[in-house]
Amino acid sequence: MKKAERLKVVLDLEMVKKDKAAKALAEAISNLDNAKNSLRQLSDYLDDYQSQAIEVGKVGVNAAAFRNRQSLAGRIGGAIEQQGHSIDLFERQLEQVRKHYEKVYARVRSIEILIEKSEAQELRKQAIQEQKMLDEFTQAQQFRKNI
Repeated sequence: MKKAERLKVVLDLEMVKKDKAAKALAEAISNLDNAKNSLRQLSDYLDDYQSQAIEVGKVGVNAAAFRNRQSLAGRIGGAIEQQGHSIDLFERQLEQVRKHYEKVYARVRSIEILIEKSEAQELRKQAIQEQKMLDEFTQAQQFRKNI
């Protein structure tokens, strides 16, 4: 088995790893996007809720309803803070997954380059061998002519 053919087997294995790494990268990006969307939705909900509280407050509200509104606004604020921490975690995970993907991709690319070089070297060897055979054939014909 030629060197390029052996390397192609290794390349196939590395391509499987690259595909897995690409899927993991896509999932990490999706997770981060979803977390950011959730944060945006929570922030929008809190803004709307506070706007409604201001409108209700203009008309008047009893103390219990005010405390309930403040409590809910506090819980939403806590959820926003927690979502921010989740986003930080997803960003760190994305960076790790991206680095892994880049490492696997670089390995695949290196093997592809090795295959290209091996194939070129094999072609050069074949061309040299063919030229040698042609030269020997030409010499044999010249020898027969001279006899």
